[in-house]
Amino acid sequence: MARTSTSQPQMGLLRGLYRLLVTLMLVHDGVTVLQSADEPPSRPPWQRPSMLQPVFLNTSTLHVVSPAGRPAHLHCKIQHLGDKTVSWVRKSDLHILTVGLFTYTTDKRFLALHSDGTQEWTLKVLAPTLDDSGVYECQVSTEPKISLPFQLHVVVPRARILGNREQHVNSGSDVNLTCHVSHDTSSIYWYHNGRVINYRGQERLHLESSHTFSRLHITGVASSDSGNYTCDPAGTVPVWAVLHVINGEHPAAMQHNAANGTRFDWPLAVMVVLLLLTGRPLLR
Repeated sequence: MARTSTSQPQMGLLRGLYRLLVTLMLVHDGVTVLQSADEPPSRPPWQRPSMLQPVFLNTSTLHVVSPAGRPAHLHCKIQHLGDKTVSWVRKSDLHILTVGLFTYTTDKRFLALHSDGTQEWTLKVLAPTLDDSGVYECQVSTEPKISLPFQLHVVVPRARILGNREQHVNSGSDVNLTCHVSHDTSSIYWYHNGRVINYRGQERLHLESSHTFSRLHITGVASSDSGNYTCDPAGTVPVWAVLHVINGEHPAAMQHNAANGTRFDWPLAVMVVLLLLTGRPLLR
């Protein structure tokens, strides 16, 4: 019997039928899932991300301390969100702040941030005050709803001058004034006798700063450097120090007299000497 040759169109049809036959129909708990032969079965279909429920990741920081006046951020990380919606709710009054990326409240200081392809949904609070401290919930619109509470603690940063706030130094000495801030601040300014210090281009002045401290270094101090130095961090009560530049007088004697708050009264001394020389009694 002669063999029947297969034409090119028939081969294409057979290939299509073959691909259709190797497509598997799987049924699990009444849910029908199609699995193509081109998709490797790395795990059961019902455990794929599209079928999983949203879950909070334990990498989120649940207690956030933020300085007053500076933006605060609460980062909520969610896996397998799918088509669900994320909302932020203030626990104290159950007020809805944001839904998705939309700000629901009239207080426009509250913003929702999210970048496509990431698992992070962030609540940003612009210029928070002490009254904004409290619990905020990151909620996901599952059925039933799931939520994760975040504690926001807004604090007023405090600044202090390290070391002695009143210094007596000899002319020509080098001086360091260091200001430390309890929490991060956006900027720290120094003032000398009420005027902001412009240290740029000043060879004798050097400033070293970070978000929590600022060190003003003065090389070869002169009499003009005497006076009040104020450290003024943003959002913090200013603190001050006093610098006395001494020319030819021992600093220990200056500090002793300043500490006792006394000075020598020359007119009274002259009167006492005259009375003693004339033999007149001091008291009658």
